[in-house]
Amino acid sequence: MTAPQTAKNGEIIPRAEKPQKSLAELLQNMQPEIARAVPKHVNPDRMVRIALTSLRMNPDLLKCSPASFLGCVMSAAQLGLEIGGPLALAYLIPFKTECTLIVSYRGMMNLARRSGMVQAIYAYDVRDGDKFSYRLGLSPNIDHEPSEDATREEKPITHVYAVAKLKDGEPIFTVLTKAQVEKFRQRSRAANSGPWVTDYTAMALKTAVRRLFTWLPQSSEMALAAALDEAPELGQRQAAVWDPSVTEALESKGHDVAGELVEGETKAGN
Repeated sequence: MTAPQTAKNGEIIPRAEKPQKSLAELLQNMQPEIARAVPKHVNPDRMVRIALTSLRMNPDLLKCSPASFLGCVMSAAQLGLEIGGPLALAYLIPFKTECTLIVSYRGMMNLARRSGMVQAIYAYDVRDGDKFSYRLGLSPNIDHEPSEDATREEKPITHVYAVAKLKDGEPIFTVLTKAQVEKFRQRSRAANSGPWVTDYTAMALKTAVRRLFTWLPQSSEMALAAALDEAPELGQRQAAVWDPSVTEALESKGHDVAGELVEGETKAGN
């Protein structure tokens, strides 16, 4: 053990506490684990750079517990979804001291296409003034003719819908009214912040895609994305549905996942 330092008068000089590493430093330390987690088509260096950019763009992320932030980045890496940026496949959203991974509708459609079981998938919003009708039953069908009004994008959304064509089957679709979208929004703990405020149309489309997922054959990545997305609505922490390898990777780097998340939740409640 190193002997304590003393001043000339014999008083012990208090040992300086080791400064806590920043989230940026912790993220860079996790790079080897991220490299092992990402699919072959994803560049791990780019994943880390994009996550660092998210920290700079959204200072509120710096208030998040290290475990929740790193766990979200690792989960996005496993899914092979870039965080933010031009592709906007997923987002990191701070909720008090907990970071939450939000998979966008583009991210969910990306996972469906990559599954190899879905030939095509798309989602559209219907605006006031569009010609729109649909029917269910034995001959389901959607008929949508968007208005050519120059102000169409400024008009209220009336419906959103998502359609998928399976490789060996008929098209499957789901339609939601604006009122139904609002019910799902109110279930979100970030109903009045984050993407629901800044990117309402995208979140409405995502709600339709998520409902469509119920009817699609799912890959493990699709199932994980759906579980992560639903956890906050069910009152769960996303950490509860992380792939076990995420927790193992964090703990291998000295992170007390359960302890950090509980501590963060306690601070958030004060």
